Amino acid sequence: MVPARNLPNQIAAARSLAARLPQLIDESRRLATALRSGLHGNRKVGPGSDFWQFRPYVAGDPTGQIDWRRSARSDHTFIRQTEWQASHTYWIWPVFSPSAFWSSTEKHPPKADRMMVMALALADLLLRNGETVGTFDAPHTRITVHEQLEKFGHAMLNTPAHADQGLTAIHPGRRHSVLILGDFLEYAAAGDSPVAGLRRLAHNQNDGALMQVLDPAECVADFTGRIDFVDADDNLVLHCEKFEDQHAEFARRSAHWRARIRDAATLNQWLYNLHVSTDSPSQALMALYQHMTERAIPTGTHAAPKTERGQPT
Repeated sequence: MVPARNLPNQIAAARSLAARLPQLIDESRRLATALRSGLHGNRKVGPGSDFWQFRPYVAGDPTGQIDWRRSARSDHTFIRQTEWQASHTYWIWPVFSPSAFWSSTEKHPPKADRMMVMALALADLLLRNGETVGTFDAPHTRITVHEQLEKFGHAMLNTPAHADQGLTAIHPGRRHSVLILGDFLEYAAAGDSPVAGLRRLAHNQNDGALMQVLDPAECVADFTGRIDFVDADDNLVLHCEKFEDQHAEFARRSAHWRARIRDAATLNQWLYNLHVSTDSPSQALMALYQHMTERAIPTGTHAAPKTERGQPT
């Protein structure tokens, strides 16, 4: 449910988003580049060919992992560890529902633009870390190199436009990670909730996150005077002659709706984050990246203490 003013035609808005895709990719790459300087790689012990570190030998370690040349230069025996190189798959789904193209003023970016930028920036970060990213278009497009970001962006434009339909139709597989970005207005009614769909994904042992992207007016509406609220089909939902009298009630209902989305995510042990389109995306994207990459570390795999690092001898 959104105020009637500035409600775009969905088809025209989607085409406009597609036309802006190169610009949004550039913006996402700048964002990813800025964040990479503050991130540590998601490195972990495991099968691979790249040297990572030496650590002291302990009873029970395979003798075949002992680096005898390094050990000969010391009074201790050292194990040579390599870096885990198995790619993890991250499924990224921005839900471009009709309300995603709405903004309360021309000064604010449409929610769809911000969702696309954050989705592409996260994909860029993950790809440069050696991971695989995919989305829920009909062919379930997956890419492994950041040069294919434009292809990935077009694929995301063809994902389901309604979270209540898509949640029960996607099959990402087991032990993958899923990120869903949207305003989730599909669940604004008191009886609607994404719990069932998220439970299905969690049952497949998938980690995940919900990023709720909202216009500031959807959190605290400062409209005054006569306001009409309409749904995505332009049906009148609410008419108010003096909306300033409804500010407190609107804020209460908005907070309750956001809390139900948050609770649905946390019930499945998924991350929930709220992002307002006028805020900088950096902090939310950093928290999202760290949460998803840390949860993706293989079960039972732990990085050993970094006691001595160096180059192969």
